[in-house]
This record gives sequence, structure tokens and C-alpha cells, in this order.
Amino acid sequence: MEIIGYGEDALTLWAIKNKLHAILQELNDNSDVSRCKVFFRPSFGRRGGEKSAQFGEFDFIILSKERIYLGESKWDGSSENKNGILELRDEQKFRHEVMKFYICQWFKGDFPDWSSFVRKVGKTTKHMGVEKPLAPVGSLLASNLQTLLETIKSHFSSLPEIRNILLYLHKGESSNPISRVSKDFDLVKIDYSQDSVDNFIRIVI
Repeated sequence: MEIIGYGEDALTLWAIKNKLHAILQELNDNSDVSRCKVFFRPSFGRRGGEKSAQFGEFDFIILSKERIYLGESKWDGSSENKNGILELRDEQKFRHEVMKFYICQWFKGDFPDWSSFVRKVGKTTKHMGVEKPLAPVGSLLASNLQTLLETIKSHFSSLPEIRNILLYLHKGESSNPISRVSKDFDLVKIDYSQDSVDNFIRIVI
């Protein structure tokens, strides 16, 4: 089956499907692609703010042999590219901090359910100067987080290295070049021109 899509979401799916080996190579990661796991656009709620436990949606999360990659995607059609510099928004950086917190805390114990996790960790946490409630017991957010965290813990024998990456998808380096991204993010550039048709991308499933 061939899917024809447009924009960052379609390009991200194409890159994960067809270029995961190249992405890992750029990150000096020699993991076997067939043994990796990828969460595509995992959502942890769209409502932010200090009173909400929700903290946004990643474009992807990759579990390789030894690392977790928390990923954002941008393409060369993005207006966020300012003269070769792509600075992520605060809410994007914030969700990476929150997810790192959840992962690290989950590896500190064996939690049969979310209520035991909240009892151990507490009902609030603080990131980038912002007080944030944990996902409430019984919420869809808590269920989604527990599924993801259990998958991560079953994939690794101990807490792995966690890295932030920005996947920049371009139609040739000259299309809209990027030279620098936000601090604490690794830049990975992938050329999608070979599978593009005008402004669309072809994804073979």
C-alpha cells in the first residue's frame, strides 16, 4: 500500500519507516533497527499550564538498544526556521523535561498501578520553574503514561541514556538550511527529496 501525505506529520512517518537506520547513524547509535521500538506521535494531552497534568505531544519516541530518543520534527517548510536557527518553543522543551522525570521515577521502583506511583512520587513536580501536577489516578493521561513507561522498562534492563533530538526534514540542503537548534537537542538532518512528488511524500507500507 502507498500512502501519499503532506507536511511534518507525513514526513515524520516516512522518516521513521524508511530512514530509522540513517537517523541512528547520525546519532552514533549502531542498534539493530529491527529490535527498536518507536512511538509515533504519542499524546499526553493538549491542555498545558500549571494546573493541568497534560504536557503535549511528541512527534516520536525511539527506543534503541541503549538509549531513549525524545523527538521533535520540523521540515523545511516550517516558518520557525529563522536564518538557519530553529529555537523550539518553551512548551516543547518543557514536555521533554516532564517526560524525563516520569521515565527516571518509573525506573526507581516496581509500580503495579498508577496510584502506587503517585503515592511514591507525590502529586506534583516542578520543571523549568513551573509546578506541575502528576497525571491523576484513573485518568486517560495516567493510562497512556503507564503503558508507555511499562513498555520502556520492559525494553531496557536499567535506566538508559535519554536524549532530545530534533529531526529536520529537508528537500535538499539548500531548500531551507539549518545550522543550529535549541540547547540540549541533537540535530539530525534527513533529505526526503528522493521520495517526494512535488510537495507530497510517498510512504510505502
